[in-house]
Amino acid sequence: MAKAAPLLAMDENGTLADNAPVMVLIRLTEMVRFAAHIGDPNRVQELHNMRIAAKRLRYTLEIFQPCFTGSLAKEYKAVYDRVKSIQEQIGEIHDCDVRGPAIQTFLDDHARRRPEIRIGLERLIAREKNERDRMYAEFIEYWAGLCRKGFRARIFRLVAALETGTPPEEEAEGASA
Repeated sequence: MAKAAPLLAMDENGTLADNAPVMVLIRLTEMVRFAAHIGDPNRVQELHNMRIAAKRLRYTLEIFQPCFTGSLAKEYKAVYDRVKSIQEQIGEIHDCDVRGPAIQTFLDDHARRRPEIRIGLERLIAREKNERDRMYAEFIEYWAGLCRKGFRARIFRLVAALETGTPPEEEAEGASA
């Protein structure tokens, strides 16, 4: 599992709102760092690390939620929901990445003594692989959509609005990430 970046830029004397932009952007950068690997379905560990980084970003957003009030509340909710979806989708994929090999190990260890389990477990392994492939394709499509709509820029605008006190511009369809 990837280690979290230290939050050295925090202002110990600053308010929650003073620290939110730096901390949110650090956690966003951690998550996006793993996105370079998601095009390869065999990069299971990197995808898992992206899930962990998304979880850190999500929980960081939760900590700073009280800072996003008034006109920022709606934009905060939209960003938060997308980060939560990223984490949950990758989590479901990871469950398949863990279950399939675990079932295979059980099959390898017990099929000689109990050959009647082979067909059922082989079908279960195939179903796990198919489910993983389906969810992975859906996630790749979801991530590509976020990138096309400027997801990262949207977070930058949100935290910039927190710093400046001005509401972020509406999300432009088709903007780049």
